[in-house]
Order: sequence, then C-alpha cells, then structure tokens
Amino acid sequence: MLTTLTLWLACSTPSAPGEVADDDGRADTLVVALQTDISSLLTPVSTTAQDARLYENLLISLVEPVFDCGLSFTPSLAKGWTWAEDGLSVTFDMRDDVTWSDGTTVTARDVAVSYELVQDPLVASPYLDWVERMVPGTPVVVDDHTVRFEFTSRYAQTTMLAHAGIFRIIHAGSVEGADRATLRGHPITRAPIVNGAWDLQDFKPGERLTLVPNPAYSGDEPARLNRVVFKTLPEYATRILELESGSVDMVQAVQIEDAERLRVEHPELEIVRRGWRSTDFLAWNRFDAADYQARRAAAGDADVDWDTVAPHPALSDRQVRRALSMAIDVDKLIADLLTDGTGLSVGKRALSTLSPAFCGAQPAVTPLPFSPDLAKALLAERGWVDSDGDGVRDKDGRALELRLLTNSGNPRRASAAVAIQAMLRNVGVVIEIDKLEANTFFARLRKKDFEVALSGWSVALFPDPAGIWHSGDRYVYNYPSYQNSEVDALIEQHSSEPDPERGAELLAKIGQLVYEDQPYTFLYWRDDLVAVHRRFQDRQVDFLSQWGHLNRWWVKPEDVKYAR
Repeated sequence: MLTTLTLWLACSTPSAPGEVADDDGRADTLVVALQTDISSLLTPVSTTAQDARLYENLLISLVEPVFDCGLSFTPSLAKGWTWAEDGLSVTFDMRDDVTWSDGTTVTARDVAVSYELVQDPLVASPYLDWVERMVPGTPVVVDDHTVRFEFTSRYAQTTMLAHAGIFRIIHAGSVEGADRATLRGHPITRAPIVNGAWDLQDFKPGERLTLVPNPAYSGDEPARLNRVVFKTLPEYATRILELESGSVDMVQAVQIEDAERLRVEHPELEIVRRGWRSTDFLAWNRFDAADYQARRAAAGDADVDWDTVAPHPALSDRQVRRALSMAIDVDKLIADLLTDGTGLSVGKRALSTLSPAFCGAQPAVTPLPFSPDLAKALLAERGWVDSDGDGVRDKDGRALELRLLTNSGNPRRASAAVAIQAMLRNVGVVIEIDKLEANTFFARLRKKDFEVALSGWSVALFPDPAGIWHSGDRYVYNYPSYQNSEVDALIEQHSSEPDPERGAELLAKIGQLVYEDQPYTFLYWRDDLVAVHRRFQDRQVDFLSQWGHLNRWWVKPEDVKYAR
C-alpha cells in the first residue's frame, strides 16, 4: 500500500524547489497522513469528526461557523437569513449561482432532501437529534432558492441556526430512488457529487483519498493547490517517519515528546496548537448482563457471543464507578503523556464533555481525589473483596476483571491503557486490554458492545448534551448507556431554553450530575498538536478544523515541491 502511493508521488514529482505554477495559478500538492480511513462521503450517515472536516472542502453549507469563545456564523450558500418574530422559524435566501460538479444548480430541494434523509428513521442518521425539534416536513421549499426551517419550540438561537445552517448539503438527485435502509452502502458514499472548491479524484479505502480542484466551483476563492492527498497510515510511528522523510507534509495528533524533537531537528515544520477541541475518557458500560443481552439480541446481531460481551455487573453500581475513578491518577497521566521535558503541557484535567474553550457553562464540581485507599474502602463497602487471597476482588463468585477496548495506532491511548491497567491492579481490579482497528472499535462503541472503552471526543461547536447523555436506544453516542431521569429532564429543558444565560446554567447542572454519576472517568482535554510543512502559505489549522479552507492554501513558486 505505502509502496504504491510512494511511487505514485515520485512519478508525479520530478521537480525540485523552484518549479513554477501552472497557467491557472495552481501549484504543488499537500500530502496529509491519516490514522484511519474516511468512513463515508455522504453526510447524513457520516459518524466521525474526520469525515466532517473533509466535507468542509467538498460541500457547502448554508452558513459557515466562526468560533471565538462561542459560535457565530457568516453567509455561505445562503446570502442571508431572517428570523420570524416568534423565533420559531428561520428563512434562508440562497445564492442562485452555485453549481454542483455535474453542472446542475444547487437549489432549495437539495437542502430539503438532505434533511429528509436525516429525519428518516430508516437512515438511522447520527444527526437525528439535530432535527428532533423541527416541525415534520421541515425544511419548507419556498422557491428554488429560498428555504424555511420551522421549529416546534424555541431554544438557544445559536444552536437552532447551527442545526439548520451548518449541515453539509448533498446533491438530491444522487440519492433519488436509493434504498434508505442500506444508504451506507450506496455508491455515492465513495464518489459524491460536490459543490465545494475540491472534487474527489479517487478513493482507495485503506490506501489514499485524493482531492483535485473542482472545475465547476462557483465560489470566489478557487483552489490554489493542484492536489491534496490523504494517505492512510494506521501506525503512528510510520506517520512520523514519513513526515520526517518528506513523504507527507502534515500529521495530526503529534505526541508532545515528538513535537519537542521535531521543532529542533526539522525547522521546515511548524507545530501548531489547535486548542481544547479533543478529550479522552474511560467509558464504563453500565447495562446489567440480562438487560444488555436482551437489547443486543433485539438488535439482531447474530454474530455476537452474548456470554463474552455482556458488561460486568459491577459497572451498573455508581459507587463502584466512582471508586474506579479514584484509583486513576489523572494528573500523572497528564504529566507522563501530555507534558514535555521543558514542563510545557498540552493537557488539562477534564470534568465534563464541555470544552474549556467555551465561555461559561462549566460544571461546578470538585474533582474526585486520586486515592487508592478510598477506592479500596469503597469497593469493599460495595461487597467487592478479595475473598480467596489471589489479589483480585470478587463478589458472589465473580472476579472484578474487566476488558478495556481502545483503538490501535494511537500511542497516547496505548500508553494510557497500560498505565490505567497498573493503577487499577493496585486496588485489586484486573484490566485486559484489546486494541482494535479504529473503524471496528468505533462500531463496537456505537453498538455498546464493550465493558470499558478508552476513547475520546472532538467536541461539537455548539453545546448540546442530548446526543451523549440522554438515555434511550436512539442516542447511539451515549456509549455507556447512561440513564438518569433528572439529567434527561434537564436536557429537555435545555433543548427548549432560548435564554443563553439560563441555558448555560442548565448545562452546568447537567455536567455536575453526570460527573457525580461517573459514567465516564473524565481524563483530560488535549491541545492537539499538528505538524505541517512551512512551505504552505495561508494555512488554516485551528480550533475549527485541522485542514480548514484548503482552497486558500498555496505555495510560493520558489518553494514548490511537486509538479502537477
């Protein structure tokens, strides 16, 4: 796989620095290393933050997000928007000069069909919570270039506008007649019709995805590079080696110990800090075995061995989860994994899933102390003792042994898993670690097919706790099957609260209750480090995206590396 792509690049690049741009002004290729494949190129069924960042370069949304301590918007596909006096509907006046790559014009029908797919239960879209407070049949096509979103109730206007405006619109005709129950397997997920600055040249899963400028793009800023190549390199060490050799130009999630060395040894690279967009956590699956098996059986997954995957009954006990959290030294994890030799740290203790980049709404909680002694006492109080002297706690004949899943190719999580394993072993809890290929791992999380999971979030730009913390089978991102009726009620209040200050208060209360229940052991926020070659000008690597507005990136003629 790597040999094929290396040869492809070599055959394309007989030039040395100093190559001039093409007649159309474009020059050079950006090569980006990815840990995992893009999972889908059809927005209604996409599930990863990485996919979402790619869509920003392929597809246009009604509005573009801007972030500075909170979310705001600028016009994009929409020239402007108007709110009704009662705040229950917003009408977008769309541009009439935007075309798809097949030559057709983008219309309000494309917007309507995009949201229709999200609303269809057969599609099982992960964006379903975005539309649950919209009137059925929304959006309404007023005319070819006017579309109106109607809501059943008012809530935070920023979130309402985000739900209506930032979704990446798809070509309606491309999914016409498609079986919506099997939409994830539709050919369009691999070869979309686009309206952004970039088009897809090829997509070879497990190897590479290549973007080229979209000749039908009708925006004011056409792409200035010839090509963007995303190489799939699952192993972190391989990504770093290819970065240092010059085979790739950009690597995300650089470990801090490598960042310190790269700054010294490779001055051609810039190490960019993105901000507090990502967090890691341990999820404790709280289903009891009988309930878990019944739900999984109802889901029809016949290939699952129920006896081996049913979560441990101890995890349904709130006090046990709190004890497990108190056995984990989060500060040491931050010091060991997210701090360099100079004392510079890119980690901050997490207390919720609300990024510290957001102003206000942070829960007022006192972090659980790191105390193995308190953890041991609490476990014993809940009946988990070492009855047979083998060093492992047990209760009613069941040992406190847990299987922890995490994704492969992530050295930070691999190291964290081993450290957590040792910390919990110190209080009589055995952890077995399984590292799975990333797409397999995240599929297991969505199916709730795990006991303990070490994972993370790239947080949403607008605080909406429903998707992660509301109980119910349809909330696929509620990985630990968290259930708290008071939290559900507060989420419902938050979802219909138009006042930002009151909304922030509700978010803080939700965060406080969730922290007390410890469905996660909240670990740390990471100021993600991205390495990118300095020859790229006007590069945008920030809180919003690791490769934002790729159409604006360019290279000076004297620095061009790759010919067309």
